[in-house]
Amino acid sequence: MTIKRWGWWGLGAALIGAGVIAGLSPNYEDAQAATDRQTVDCMAKQLTQDDKRSIAQFADTNDFDSLWRVYDRVFPECTVRGDQRDRKSELVTSAWRVLSTDREFMRLREANAAHAALGH
Repeated sequence: MTIKRWGWWGLGAALIGAGVIAGLSPNYEDAQAATDRQTVDCMAKQLTQDDKRSIAQFADTNDFDSLWRVYDRVFPECTVRGDQRDRKSELVTSAWRVLSTDREFMRLREANAAHAALGH
């Protein structure tokens, strides 16, 4: 086995061990909520200005499949724990809610709506 392969096995074992320890700890729900907030914050920060423009456009046309594809790009970079993959839709929805309250993003949506109203 190469060193790289051993590294991946070691990382996998560490993640499993951390999951078992977290699952057995009395503050598991608090830890899960904290890592979820970290992931949602990361997704919000990882979005580029172009991503935000795309999301604003997709949201106004109710093209949620395209909207989620933007988050699909940043989600793997922001995932902290393996169990978050099972709750991806909830985390993306939370990230969408956070973005929806961002003033800059609200201006993008307003500009997009005004542009669409003009027939462009």
